[in-house]
Amino acid sequence: MKKTLSIIILLLFFSCSNRSDKIINFGKFKITVPESWTKYDRKGIDSFVGGIITDTKDTLNFDYGRYSGDASRDLPMVYDKESLAELSEKERELLPHTKHLIVDDIFESNVDPKEYLKYDTEFDTIACYKTKIIKPKNKGFGVTGIYIDSLFGSKLEYNKVRFNFYGYYLSDKTQAEFIKALKTLSFENCNEK
Repeated sequence: MKKTLSIIILLLFFSCSNRSDKIINFGKFKITVPESWTKYDRKGIDSFVGGIITDTKDTLNFDYGRYSGDASRDLPMVYDKESLAELSEKERELLPHTKHLIVDDIFESNVDPKEYLKYDTEFDTIACYKTKIIKPKNKGFGVTGIYIDSLFGSKLEYNKVRFNFYGYYLSDKTQAEFIKALKTLSFENCNEK
């Protein structure tokens, strides 16, 4: 019995560790992703944008520029009638499977909003940049991604360049693969910092 269990564990280990990866070069940065993921290009107006399509057809988008925002505006999942109506169809479909609260009036309720925050946030250093990595507290409800506030430039000179890379409503597997990929990011101008 122990021998059979050991063989099964070894087979699982080797099947998981044999995943082949590839490097996608976007010019300004590179990222290592599963072999089955594909690069796609978009035309940006005031920044460099593009992304990746996963094997499950999820779209992972990046924005590299002065106006790239932080996708993790972490508002609590506390809703009244008006804010509930503003949710997308996908969010309304997923909401029953999340930790949330519906109240008569958001401003009149006596709720600790920290109990209902949407994201788990991790701060890290990737390449030579301080990063903010977010993932939903509730499986698949919201954004998974990374935000870098300053690749180069400065706020005072109005030339600070930011970066974000994110995907919405990712499965556990895709989310784990995406976060692993984000930690492989390398930037062409990393040494200039």
